[in-house]
Amino acid sequence: MHLKRIVIQGFKALREFEMELGEHLNVIVGDNETGKTTVLEAVNLALTCQMGGRAVQYDLDPYYFNAGMVEEYFKQLRAGEHPSPPRILIEAYLDDDGEHCLAKLKGTNNTKNEDCPGLSLSIELNENLADEFIEYVGKPQYAGLMPIEYFKVAWRSFAGNEVMARSLPFRATVIDTSLFRAYAGPSKYLAKIISECLDVSQRISLATEYRRLKQTFTALPGIKDINKHLEAKKGDITTKALTVSLDMSARSTWDSSVTAHLDDIPFSDVGKGEQCSVQMKLAIESADGSGVLLIEEPENHLSHSNMARLIDEVSKKGSGRQILIATHSSFVLNKLGIGNVRLLSKSRRPMTLTELSKDTADYFSRLPGYDTLRLLLAERSILVEGPSDELIVQKAYLVQNGKLPLEDRVDVIAVRALAFKRFLEVGAMLKLTVSVVTDNDEDVSALKRKYADYLEGQHPGIRICYDRDEAHPTLEHQLLKANSLKALNRALGKTYKDDPSLLAYMTGNKTDYALRLFESSEQLNFPDYIKRAIEA
Repeated sequence: MHLKRIVIQGFKALREFEMELGEHLNVIVGDNETGKTTVLEAVNLALTCQMGGRAVQYDLDPYYFNAGMVEEYFKQLRAGEHPSPPRILIEAYLDDDGEHCLAKLKGTNNTKNEDCPGLSLSIELNENLADEFIEYVGKPQYAGLMPIEYFKVAWRSFAGNEVMARSLPFRATVIDTSLFRAYAGPSKYLAKIISECLDVSQRISLATEYRRLKQTFTALPGIKDINKHLEAKKGDITTKALTVSLDMSARSTWDSSVTAHLDDIPFSDVGKGEQCSVQMKLAIESADGSGVLLIEEPENHLSHSNMARLIDEVSKKGSGRQILIATHSSFVLNKLGIGNVRLLSKSRRPMTLTELSKDTADYFSRLPGYDTLRLLLAERSILVEGPSDELIVQKAYLVQNGKLPLEDRVDVIAVRALAFKRFLEVGAMLKLTVSVVTDNDEDVSALKRKYADYLEGQHPGIRICYDRDEAHPTLEHQLLKANSLKALNRALGKTYKDDPSLLAYMTGNKTDYALRLFESSEQLNFPDYIKRAIEA
């Protein structure tokens, strides 16, 4: 049993959204404000009817409604029209694998009219309050925000019946590392997941022993002496006997006073990375009965090696469950498999990389340090062969446009030439805009054969940029061809007497010469194939 599709309408940043999900791992990536967190929140809402651990009916917020829909609604009202009020709808389509426990959730009450098990959560106008709502929103001073007190939450199965959380055969658990940082001192989040890791008898023992500790506190010799001293002040401070004790009321429970320790160090005093790692693993342990794990940015505060261990742990302990991970980390993306990616963007439907060749998928999984996300998230990418080429292309872009590429959301990525085709396969599948800057290596025919699948406009967004002059096979030769020996000497602060000497220096000190050219104020010309690559 797993979630196969999520449909979202009118919820936060997602006005119309639909995403297919894999049975086990789903790595959700995207730029800021593309809706990664919103997707996790929506899945949790549909499966639990909760937001932030509370029933959503008691935690409604006007900002749950899509801002564009709300603005359009009030604009139509001001124009004298009678539009339907904004509505939030989230549908969770479940895999119909014949399990008897899903039969009662099966029906066609969904936007796809699909006969399958599923859950639907809507936040909609309460029809019993429709007249009061219309009167309220008609007042100009109230325009702009949805008055949530007029709305209701409806949680139904695709069979059309209302559902209760306790009647569902599965549950979802949200694991958000941003919550870990929100608590100081005794962590209620930590206490909660520790409690959920304990069995019933252990939880009873913990509460009982804590209560006994409170009761014996006043019997300690030091506390007795203090209380005798305070009682002697009766009449000076108060007419009653003043003593100190522990809070014995019901509001004082172990989870508000007891804190975990690691090697005898209070949990709040250990490193942030260790805190996140421990709480993440405890949360996964305590979510043992959950069919769906929703994990937000597991990379927070973790080093590369600790991140590797944690992701291995997530994969192992999450086995048999569906996992949705929202991340900004290329390491997480590659470690869990680029084929599991669900790429979100503001301008495209969610896209996947499930059709990548096995060789390319294996390549990225073996090289988790590669900045795959840079390719996926850039408005436009320029792939170059190494750091020296990257500096030269950056300089050429600066000269031509008066600003660096990243200011235009253009990312120049240094990739080994042998890996170009791996990145191009991803770019072609997702219809990304990618330029490759490459040397001709004295064999233009071989270069054309190598990139035969990407030449002649086969993929409109992809350009292979090179120079046909085999007498100038590398970038260093091309720079010397585009500029005089004298000009390059001035830019490099050198005094070479002839071209071969200068070329020997440049080819033997690639990063050094490229950095000098990048920082130079000398007016330079750049090869035409580099200019083609940086053109919009």
